[in-house]
Amino acid sequence: MLNQVQLVRRATASVIVGGLIASLLPGFAGVLHAQTATPQSASPESVLGDTTMPSPEDVSQNFPYGISGKTPPSLTKINYKGQVPYHKHRINLRVFQGCPQVEISEGGRLWATWFGSNVQAERAPFHKGQFSVISTSADGGKTWKEVFVFDPSELLGGGASDPMLWKDPKGNIRFIGLRNIDFKGKDDFASSAWEFTMLDAENEHTGWTAPRLLGNKNISVMKPLVFPDGTIMRSMDDFKLVGVPDKVRIRFLKEGVDGKPIFVSEFPADNDAVFAEQMPIIRRDGSLFTFYRAKKGQKFAESFDGGKTWNLGGYYPMQFSINTKCILKTLPSGRVLLVANDVQMKEESGKKTYYYSDENGTERKLEKHKTARTRMTAYLSDDDGKTFPHRMLLCDDGQISYPSATLSNDGSIYIVYDQGRGVIGQHTIFLSKITEADILAGKPVNGESFLNNIVSRPSDQGGGRREGDKL
Repeated sequence: MLNQVQLVRRATASVIVGGLIASLLPGFAGVLHAQTATPQSASPESVLGDTTMPSPEDVSQNFPYGISGKTPPSLTKINYKGQVPYHKHRINLRVFQGCPQVEISEGGRLWATWFGSNVQAERAPFHKGQFSVISTSADGGKTWKEVFVFDPSELLGGGASDPMLWKDPKGNIRFIGLRNIDFKGKDDFASSAWEFTMLDAENEHTGWTAPRLLGNKNISVMKPLVFPDGTIMRSMDDFKLVGVPDKVRIRFLKEGVDGKPIFVSEFPADNDAVFAEQMPIIRRDGSLFTFYRAKKGQKFAESFDGGKTWNLGGYYPMQFSINTKCILKTLPSGRVLLVANDVQMKEESGKKTYYYSDENGTERKLEKHKTARTRMTAYLSDDDGKTFPHRMLLCDDGQISYPSATLSNDGSIYIVYDQGRGVIGQHTIFLSKITEADILAGKPVNGESFLNNIVSRPSDQGGGRREGDKL
């Protein structure tokens, strides 16, 4: 459920940001200070493109004729009674999958989504041969059933990437599919984000609303921030500009309760930023705080005017999730949940060494899995993200990345993440169910908690990558 916080206060761009940290985690020194940024903003249409849809009679709205970037996509129902068993989306054909998201209905039904492929690993920018799976569980995550796919392949060979599930202020679960079609540079919506809303989230084969075109940017990696007044803020990124120096591309879209854009705000250009994957929280004083993904760890940013302008603060002193996704979420208790890769890095003479710090602050080299994408960990902050003194390791079994979390009505925390997306015997989606008490204790202490239940593993179903497969 939503945490009740104060309404976002307004402040001028000249506010001096100080005193963010009174004390830091052991092994680090210094104080976080966000640098005052030049106000950045843009009109929604200039960023998202003209999302006005043609009339229903327009040729682009009548598949298969006149396909354009505004031809609506659809969801395909699978694994229902009477379906032929040899459909093309069955799990025993799948050789690659990852980037999961999780959500829970008001009645406790779990939903998860991720992308997969029968033929190849992820290949930007058009992700041909890639689709998104929607799966559900009615027994708390013990067993799962794939029930829908988002597959744009029938539209000029389109591919899917970065799906998302989130719960809106009314408790409705929404799915966002990112569609990519190669229009040879002649359509502003070659990449487009489309949002569907479940009509009955307690039904495994729920109906859906017609899709809504959100825009032509990646807007489906991080769950929107929901404000107490029912407005939302969506995180955006222009992935085409990743690696292009001095380009502004990390943005937020503020929407009213009616779904209409209120404003688009931007980060100043930051050449350290990669796929930014920012996910802000509202702090107790009403200001906003977010991490964003960068080359050597996570950087942070703050806003003191409801997200209209952002101050960049540089690298956060605690190194974690190096060039990979982490998530932030405010819990009903007021604590802040961080789910991230608990890995640090040293670089000497071009050689990278990965390690972590144990409970005594002693550095421990990673020996088995020498990667920044392992040791998926849940942290808690008591002070609005200034420090994260509480932590519990969730999984260190191989390459683990891309967490997503949701809260049940009883306060349980459900977290999904992927393992070895194209690795033989892996490409697994894991689910852990934990509580705040578990994280505070550093281990599961709640009898209902569990770690690393399998949501999906194609190799368990006769599929998966095999020796000799070249992805």
